[in-house]
Amino acid sequence: MLLIFDLGAGLREPWRILFMFTHFTSVMTWGIWILTLFLPICFLYALIEIMHVHPGLLAWLRKGLRFLPETLPYRRIKRVVCSIGIVLAVGTAIYTGVLLSVVQAIPFWNTPILPILFLVSAVSTGMGLTIDLSATLAVPTVQRRFKYLPVIHIVFIGLEAALLGLLLWTSLSQGGEAAESARWVLTGPGALLFWVMIGGFGLLYPLMVHSYALARHSHGYISGILSGAGIVIAGVFVRYLIIAAAVPVSI
Repeated sequence: MLLIFDLGAGLREPWRILFMFTHFTSVMTWGIWILTLFLPICFLYALIEIMHVHPGLLAWLRKGLRFLPETLPYRRIKRVVCSIGIVLAVGTAIYTGVLLSVVQAIPFWNTPILPILFLVSAVSTGMGLTIDLSATLAVPTVQRRFKYLPVIHIVFIGLEAALLGLLLWTSLSQGGEAAESARWVLTGPGALLFWVMIGGFGLLYPLMVHSYALARHSHGYISGILSGAGIVIAGVFVRYLIIAAAVPVSI
């Protein structure tokens, strides 16, 4: 929506914003609908969680909203909202990859690998941010409550590394602009970010930390936080390098 205004059309003809919701053959329209539904669900879940923790909030809201009941089945409501949110979250993660993969002018993007890579990376990054970083900082022993967390991390780190390798290998095999993009990542200007920030700190280090945690049945506080930071950094730079490495088809 901000892009529409920035282009000028939103200021001169603001009603054209509605066209974003009606072009159902466009991948961007799919994404707009997903985000339009997903963001309110996120805020709704956060509100319900806060109301569950602080019951006085419901009593305060009832002063202005008389139709609200005295009590709410919070757990049941959260299960329903969370189920809807999971579906929309998966759609959001896949959508960004689909949006890039349909661009035929960029051979490096034009592959079905991209949506799967973005989904796996999003799940891995989400776990790294919410559990390894945020939850660990708030409750240092939180990782002990998730018995299979190291296994899940190892699986997703392995999948992300495999998909990233497959993307680069197929691009090199394809030749032309796709191979040029892959070389930009592997040996060109993007190589330092790829090998150090993604390969080293973002994939290898978290893999070692969680493998050690799996073997010892324990998780270090500092190593867990650094592992989460590495996973998040990998998620950010994977997306950055894929965008930055784009080489359009020569006409």
